[in-house]
Amino acid sequence: MRKFIEKSFIVLFCLYNTYKINSTRDLALYFLISLIVSLVLDLCKSRKIRNILYFSFLILYTYDHLFIYYLPLILYNMYLDFNLYVFLIFPLILLDFSFMNLAVSSISVYLSTMTNNFTAFLNQNKIVRDELKEDAIYLKKYNEQLKIDREKNIHIAILTERNRIARELHDSIGHAISSSILQVEALKIISNDEMMGNLNLLQDTLNNGMNDIRNSIHNLYNESLDLENKIENLCKEIPNIEVKLMYKLENDLSYDLKFDILSIVREAITNCVKHSNSTELSISLLSQPKFYSIIIKDNGNRFDHNENLYNKGIGLLSMKEITSKYKGFLNYEFDNGFKIHLTLMKG
Repeated sequence: MRKFIEKSFIVLFCLYNTYKINSTRDLALYFLISLIVSLVLDLCKSRKIRNILYFSFLILYTYDHLFIYYLPLILYNMYLDFNLYVFLIFPLILLDFSFMNLAVSSISVYLSTMTNNFTAFLNQNKIVRDELKEDAIYLKKYNEQLKIDREKNIHIAILTERNRIARELHDSIGHAISSSILQVEALKIISNDEMMGNLNLLQDTLNNGMNDIRNSIHNLYNESLDLENKIENLCKEIPNIEVKLMYKLENDLSYDLKFDILSIVREAITNCVKHSNSTELSISLLSQPKFYSIIIKDNGNRFDHNENLYNKGIGLLSMKEITSKYKGFLNYEFDNGFKIHLTLMKG
């Protein structure tokens, strides 16, 4: 828009100048040719074609000197392409000198200079704006990641504290109540019938308290093992292997089941690192309506396809024992690498 307004002023000055100097000539053709050349210069992106247009206009000037009065219109684009070298054209103005034409040409170059600087300023502002947007997006993601890490650290700290409390309950209060129950049992042997009822009541109370403590410890242990976080940490420790983890298990798994699944994944990762030359490892932990599915696959090729791996002592036997514990199944195959599929039944 800025360029259109400035060129409109230059066109008006050129028309005024030509009709003032040559009021008897029909200058419509000169005006149309110059205007077309100027518009093509604005629209054309090829520097080579623009140079041809500049050269063609100079040839037109040698053919008819009246084109000199429309030179300011062309100088506007010339400065954008050649900068200060455009002043080499000014001697042509002196051949058919007109103070008005010289003034309009100078104004044209000045306006072109201002437009060029303004465009450079806008481009610089766009670059700065884009950089600020990128920094803002980066900071937003960084803050979100910090928030996630902080919540994860708090969660880990809570789980650690729960684990500590469970151990203290088991080691101190649990042992004390167990000892009290044994002492009551010993007192019942040497006590008379009058004391037996009270001792039985005391023993029942201690047994109920012991059961409550066992349940509390059991619940604390269940919550203290963050299976997903443990597996993620195991994956991060694998050197030179790209790991893809898909974790879709419930949060209310029992402690024993969490521990067994963690053992399976740890054993599979160990086998992959020690016995395979794979560069990719995929671990999928899925919950189905009736069972849990564990699929672990790598792209290694060191295994003997005809060998019974249960006799190799590489952990498959222990995995099979875990699947049998949950009445599940274990299968393995060689499919562009080594793939193992375990099924653990629910209930």
